[in-house]
Amino acid sequence: MAEQDQKTHAPTDQKLEDARKKGDVPSAAEVRHAVMFVAMLALMLGMGSWTVTRMSVLLTGLWSQAGTMRIGAGGNSDFAAGLMSALAGIMLPPLLMLLGFALLTMFAQGRPNFSTTRLKIKWDRLSPAAGLKRLFGVRALVEFAKTLAKLLLVLIVVAITLYPHRGAFDTLIGASPQTIGATAVALIVDMLKAAAMLVIIIAGADFVYQRRSYMKRMMMSFQEIKDEHKKNEGDPKIKAKIRAIAMQRAQRRMMAAVPTASVIITNPTHYAVALRYDHGGMVAPVVVAKGVDAVAMKIREVANGANVPIVESPPLARALFASVEIDHPIKTEHYAAVAEIISYVLRLTKR
Repeated sequence: MAEQDQKTHAPTDQKLEDARKKGDVPSAAEVRHAVMFVAMLALMLGMGSWTVTRMSVLLTGLWSQAGTMRIGAGGNSDFAAGLMSALAGIMLPPLLMLLGFALLTMFAQGRPNFSTTRLKIKWDRLSPAAGLKRLFGVRALVEFAKTLAKLLLVLIVVAITLYPHRGAFDTLIGASPQTIGATAVALIVDMLKAAAMLVIIIAGADFVYQRRSYMKRMMMSFQEIKDEHKKNEGDPKIKAKIRAIAMQRAQRRMMAAVPTASVIITNPTHYAVALRYDHGGMVAPVVVAKGVDAVAMKIREVANGANVPIVESPPLARALFASVEIDHPIKTEHYAAVAEIISYVLRLTKR
């Protein structure tokens, strides 16, 4: 029993789907952070100069028109509308790009999931004691340690990136603003690229860890698998009982059809097949009942009570029993043998 309770089996698809419906899915926070960090880097490299240029043109235009601009009751709304429209045209593309990356984080870790279970109010979380426990608990300390470690790693990577360029800072003394700006931008881009690589590596490690931890937490015992199978497929004992009742009812219907048979073909003891044939209304004889051993004996008893002729033909009885289902006509290969028996029965009936 102890072995059945040990969670040593991989989770079934049903358990994983039930967990997904409850909102319990593997999620690595570092993957979301990495995607947004890469988004910011791509935004700076791809649209940074474009955004800065557009903003400088806008601000230069406003500054150049400052002496001639007249602010009055009638022009305030037009000026505000024009300024907001220009700012929207500049900021909307970067914001849409960030929104696209934010949506990408939903698909970065698998199929997106929305569960109303997480929206339910959990009253135990409103307790101040529970809040303090979460704030200063072991898990919170572990998360703080992880954040501190990531910060130290980022600082180390930044320092390693800047160290080869330490001699370039001396050359910036007395340089023009353009040179200082270009050098600063190049160093910042190098630092961000190195930090992005570090963040991606951390996100990959966290993704693998969270997946393995989730699958380990979802492990099932043999008893849980059995219970799930019973729940989905039904209790085997109940199903066996239902099958037994169905067989009993089928046998009763079959025995009720035996008195309507034209002939019973037997083995003579092990097999019994009841055939019904109407010369005017049937193309071929139909099997109305069949059975072996005890069922065959019952068919013969019912047939004797109803004065249905019984003919012994072991090969034909076995062949009909194996090849023809109840309420189905016989096969063409048995026509000759059955026709001979039915003709014999009809002659006996006439006599």
